[in-house]
Amino acid sequence: MSASSSPTAPDPVSPDPVSTLSELIKQDRFASPAEEAMLNVLVTYPWLMGELSAAMEPFGLTPAQYNVLRILRGSHPERATCSYIGDRLLDRTPDVTRLLDRLERAGLAHRRRAEHDRRVVEVAVTDAGLARLEEMDSTMRQTIGRVTGGLTPEEHTTLSRLLDKMRSGAVVQD
Repeated sequence: MSASSSPTAPDPVSPDPVSTLSELIKQDRFASPAEEAMLNVLVTYPWLMGELSAAMEPFGLTPAQYNVLRILRGSHPERATCSYIGDRLLDRTPDVTRLLDRLERAGLAHRRRAEHDRRVVEVAVTDAGLARLEEMDSTMRQTIGRVTGGLTPEEHTTLSRLLDKMRSGAVVQD
C-alpha cells in the first residue's frame, strides 16, 4: 500500500456523522443507557459546532459572533444591553466585551453609553450586520437541513423535548 493510499485515523474532534457512538469512541458497552446518551451528546456537540463553523467561515464570523448578531437582530430596532446579550448567548462566555469588540471593528455592531445611565452600554446591530445576517440566512438554513436531514419533523420535535427534559430533570447534589 502506498503512503498516499494509507488509511488515516479519524479526527476525534470532527467525528464521521454516520458513525455510531460505539464506533467513534471504540467502546461497545456502557455502564447504563444514561451514560451512553450523555456521551452521545458530548460527541455530537463538537461535530455540530464544526459544521456550523465551516458554514459561517466564508462570512467571517464565528458561531459566538453569529449568535450575538442574531440576538441583536431579534431586538432590532431597539438596542440591547451587554447583560441582555450575555443572558441569551448559547455558549455562556464571560467575555461578551471581546465578542462585541470584534463585531464593532468589523462594522457589524455599534455600542454606546445609555443616556439614562452612563454605566450601561447599549448595543445595536448595524445595517452592515443586518445585511451579513441576511446573506447568511440561506446558507444557515441549508446547513441546518443538512445536519438534521436524517431526522423527520416529528423526530426533531422529540429530540428537542428530550434535551429540554434532560436539562430540566437534572438533580442538583450537594
